[in-house]
Amino acid sequence: MPATATKIDSTCHSPLLFIGEVLLRPSAPKALEQFPDAEYELGVDIIGPPGYRVVLDNLMLFLTITDPPLNADGTGVFFVQHADTGWYWGLPVSDTTPPGLDGWVEDLHQPHQPTRRLRGRKEHDAIWSGPGNGSTYWIGVNGLKDTQPLSFTAYPMAEKAVATTSGCTIQLTGLSINEELTGTWGG
Repeated sequence: MPATATKIDSTCHSPLLFIGEVLLRPSAPKALEQFPDAEYELGVDIIGPPGYRVVLDNLMLFLTITDPPLNADGTGVFFVQHADTGWYWGLPVSDTTPPGLDGWVEDLHQPHQPTRRLRGRKEHDAIWSGPGNGSTYWIGVNGLKDTQPLSFTAYPMAEKAVATTSGCTIQLTGLSINEELTGTWGG
């Protein structure tokens, strides 16, 4: 069954931030040499509105694994470091920490601590509309079986010197290995 993407709150509207292409594939051998826990690599694009270039401070992508669930012994599927990403790996202080700058601790150790909830933060970035024009976050995935799809939420947020903006939370369901989901969600 092909993967789907659905806006969780159908009334949510974002004028500036959208989730673009999403891709899950096996990690390249060179990446596995440096970060062996990153069996798979997940790429998530944050893109802007058609015809615009948007310059942002603290561009953030919040990811939460929704399926498969954790095993009873605490093992399962986790986001893990894939490479030297150029962004800050943020961990929530608690299970109820909302998206934002507060309530997240940035892990400066290498490799970063595995997590099922992640905030990726870039201090400064620019995005455009369309494939390849956004800001791509590459994240490792560990514990996924070859035939097991991954489901997660993706939520973009950013602030600028005089304004703060957010996107809409998108549920991505059933993303299989070597599957790419193209489109724009969250407007």
